[in-house]
Amino acid sequence: MCLFCIAGLIGAEPGREPEPSRGSPDDPLVPDSVLTIPSGPTLILERTAGIPVVGIRVSAPLDPPWPGAARILVEQALDRARGRAEAIGAELWGGVQDGRIAFHAIADVRYADELAWVVRLLIAEPEAIGASGATARARARLDQLAETPRGRLVLEMEGRVLGVGGGALPVPGVDEVRDMWRRSHARDRLRILVLGDLPLHWVFADLSRIGAPPGPQAGAPIMPPPQPLPFPESPLYTWSAAAFSLGPAHDPAVLTAVAALRVGLLRSEIPNAAVNLVEGPDDRSAWLGVTARAPRSRDADGALASALALMTAEGLDAWWMQGAATARSDFIAAASTPAGWLALSDRYHAPDGGTNARTALDRFTTLRRQDLTPVLEQFQATLFRPGIDR
Repeated sequence: MCLFCIAGLIGAEPGREPEPSRGSPDDPLVPDSVLTIPSGPTLILERTAGIPVVGIRVSAPLDPPWPGAARILVEQALDRARGRAEAIGAELWGGVQDGRIAFHAIADVRYADELAWVVRLLIAEPEAIGASGATARARARLDQLAETPRGRLVLEMEGRVLGVGGGALPVPGVDEVRDMWRRSHARDRLRILVLGDLPLHWVFADLSRIGAPPGPQAGAPIMPPPQPLPFPESPLYTWSAAAFSLGPAHDPAVLTAVAALRVGLLRSEIPNAAVNLVEGPDDRSAWLGVTARAPRSRDADGALASALALMTAEGLDAWWMQGAATARSDFIAAASTPAGWLALSDRYHAPDGGTNARTALDRFTTLRRQDLTPVLEQFQATLFRPGIDR
């Protein structure tokens, strides 16, 4: 489905329900309505008359920012809801994006009531029974990542996000996962995005009371970050690696720099080495890693230096315009699907109405080379080179 191809239909039936804070009815990148419920969630609604699908996304702040607990919470939620989603043929997804735990479910509009039930299951309190499967998968993930240099770089970046200096983190227990749920999934901290031809009273009745009771949870302990675990030996290759943040992941200048780096690595010839880009944790900053593998350490170090040179003023000059065009094309492609529209509307939601996905898209066409200077400064300030060849 292409939302841009049906822009005339999106928001074409205003007024069927009272809807304050209306956006532009002709712009599919600007939600029709944003409603803030006292002691309840923020509802972001886009009416799509004539489109036979409904998409619902719920997101919550990653609080506290522990990717291990968030990963188990997401895995357990998907396990809980998968059966009902499959029964109605719904697309189901859960993960961490832009510093928020998020889920979406998309299905035929005929199954809107069942879809709301799927969403309630996703946001329900995690239970002790059934948690063993998600915990086992989390442990297996750590074991698998620790076996390779690339995986160790991912774990090093996760440690940087947590501020514990890098390294593998222990798998949290059920109590830690529940504590995260109570804090992050409080009703007054949730965003609920609804894409579909649904009346407002249905949204209120089925979605406005999901999540934990609002406000801070009395007696909930504030736990210290878990401590890193040692890595196993892996002496197979000579590796060199670096990791860095480019700034806020939603910033069009950052997205342009990331795309320019990808293009530059693809087009540049780096002899005697294999160079790869590694995605970092899905936090609010665009963390990336670069690995270089070669028969000799000097070749790996040289290849890494050549890759990092792309994140200098001179290196970026050759690729930033193509990066902006690529990032804009990727943005439009994402917004042309229900899941992508939900994710972008969530990413660019601002309570004061100061920005939205449309203003972000327009920014790609007005960027200048000097707008990328703060991105390069962030790169220099956060660059570190962990030892992963061990």
